[in-house]
Amino acid sequence: MIQEFTFTAKSVEEALALASQQLQKNSSQLDYVVLEEAKKGFLGIGSSDAKILVKHTPGVREATESFLKTFLRNANIEAVIHCEENEQGNIAYTLEGEDLGVLIGHHGEVLDSLQYLISLVTNRHGDDFVRVSIDIENYRSKRENTLKALAKKTAQRVKKYGRNVTFEPMSAYERRIIHSQAQEIEGVTTHSIGSGDERRVVMSPVGGVKRESRRPKQQAPASDKPKVVYEYNPVREPRTIVKAKSIDDINLADVEDTEMVNL
Repeated sequence: MIQEFTFTAKSVEEALALASQQLQKNSSQLDYVVLEEAKKGFLGIGSSDAKILVKHTPGVREATESFLKTFLRNANIEAVIHCEENEQGNIAYTLEGEDLGVLIGHHGEVLDSLQYLISLVTNRHGDDFVRVSIDIENYRSKRENTLKALAKKTAQRVKKYGRNVTFEPMSAYERRIIHSQAQEIEGVTTHSIGSGDERRVVMSPVGGVKRESRRPKQQAPASDKPKVVYEYNPVREPRTIVKAKSIDDINLADVEDTEMVNL
């Protein structure tokens, strides 16, 4: 995307120097057109500055930093931007300032979204893909240490109880940390399940989950005391059988000519 800027100064040379300073390019690299030459006038009357039109195609870093500065300004956030570029052309941005937690969010969700936007802006202006990362007050390093410690602690539980443990949903970056740490721990393995924002890491014991043997149901112990059953056989028909735990539970006064038999 070609941008156009106008610069004025007492001479064309000074206008070029001003453009070079602001656009951070050598004057020989600038594509410009002289709109107006400087005029001295007579005794200072009718004098005017030189004016040039500079056509500028922003570089990858310049476009990205311009977007980041505009974003921070619109969000009313003051922060110092540091940028490092390695030999492969990958760019790492670091923000420093007060009250930047709002740009981190829960487990870095806002920070990941901002990094995604910056990556889109960066790679829109170049032919080769450039990997871009952004960090705030060393958050990513602290989060990485936390996840590694969590993976180690979880591995101990998995090996002790022989059961799977499913982590909460994580970004692709955080899932890679868990997978990588698990590869260094003997006796456990990991895989991912779910999709989108609900994708999670599952840690399992090597060899599979232990199957607990089912214990047979314990039968109630038989009582040593025999169950007492009484039969009452009236002389007259019909024959009546009454069962009870003891003779005291039956009202014999209601039964005439009854013979008691212990069954």
